[in-house]
Amino acid sequence: MLRVGVGSIARLSKDFNIKFERRKLKNQFRFIDSHCHVWPQSVDEFKTSTAIMPNDRIPNDYSIEAHINRLEYLPIKATVIVPHIAYYGRQIDYALWCAKQYPGDCAVMGAITKSEIENPQILLDDISNGVRSFRIRGIDLIRPMDSICEFLISSSCVLCPLLTPQQSQDGGLIRVAELAKKYSNLLFILDHFGGDCCVDSLRKFTQFPNVAIKISDFGSFDFPPYDHAAAVTVELSKIFGADRLMWGSNNPVFEIDSQQNLTQAFRAIQHAEELSEYDKKLILGGTAERIFFL
Repeated sequence: MLRVGVGSIARLSKDFNIKFERRKLKNQFRFIDSHCHVWPQSVDEFKTSTAIMPNDRIPNDYSIEAHINRLEYLPIKATVIVPHIAYYGRQIDYALWCAKQYPGDCAVMGAITKSEIENPQILLDDISNGVRSFRIRGIDLIRPMDSICEFLISSSCVLCPLLTPQQSQDGGLIRVAELAKKYSNLLFILDHFGGDCCVDSLRKFTQFPNVAIKISDFGSFDFPPYDHAAAVTVELSKIFGADRLMWGSNNPVFEIDSQQNLTQAFRAIQHAEELSEYDKKLILGGTAERIFFL
């Protein structure tokens, strides 16, 4: 069963050599969900945003226990809790509570909004609680990013842009590429195939070793058995290297659509014949282990 506890993000070297030694991967490998959301039904016990009340959330209650039960039939042993900014802003009290309640295998991600871009010192409280990665939405990437990027570099933190498909098409990926080029000492992790499950759109990032990609949210781009998403993953592994790719569930958002299937999304990579067993281990756990847990 998945155990959840306090995790930490590796201090990243300037050359972003996130490759695993094969010996270490063999001895330490575990399956990791690099992208999930959890939230409590009650907004009273935790500092959660009241802009979206529990009954308006879908589902209205998705506790860490619900997530553990959802993954019980898969061999996943660790997870990264990502804030759902639309549901509870940048508050991560519940995620930190989860980490303390289930000590073991969990990394907690924070969030960056307009306020943190303007005053990065706000993030110090999250950092003091062990948070070393921060999500930012595409609508905020258009703001001046110098101060926040320099702050994240000085704090050995990671920036995780979330782009919708429309934002990717409207210049979001170009904006991330500009930032990756300018801030070569900052690691960027693109959520959900960068919002564009297309090899040609993502190819530009091969020149930036400080960019990694989450192979997640298959349902936004494909339907079971996810042949297209798997084919894109295979091609990305060829041009990027599997050590820059990581699988994530995006639960519970992913399975809101009854036509989606988490098991098939996992097995689309696990059973991809064109991926070596070593590359599968990197995508399904090794890369996330190196970035979020070591």
